[in-house]
Amino acid sequence: MQPLDEAIDLKPSALQDSPHEFTGTTHPAYANMVGPFGGTTAAQLLQSAMLHPDRLGDPVALTVNFAAPVADGNIRFVARPVRTNRSTQHWIIEAHQAEGVVATATAVFAVRRET
Repeated sequence: MQPLDEAIDLKPSALQDSPHEFTGTTHPAYANMVGPFGGTTAAQLLQSAMLHPDRLGDPVALTVNFAAPVADGNIRFVARPVRTNRSTQHWIIEAHQAEGVVATATAVFAVRRET
């Protein structure tokens, strides 16, 4: 496995009543001076929606907001579809660590149709 594949290897939450939750960890290959590179965290946020059983289509947009420094270690991701239409789906995704929410993201997925 490549380091990025290892970094985005998220697992569904062990809690049966939490279908929107996935867990992962930071990867040492993407460590920076004070925490992981932001692109790796963005990839993990997107991956949590990609793995969700309710996902429709492929990603077409991603906006990430870093609310606090991401610490090395475990991260819990909560991915929720907030609006699904015939061709598009809008998501809100959160990254949680011990101190609370460290990053949020919005993502748009779409089913590409022939034009």
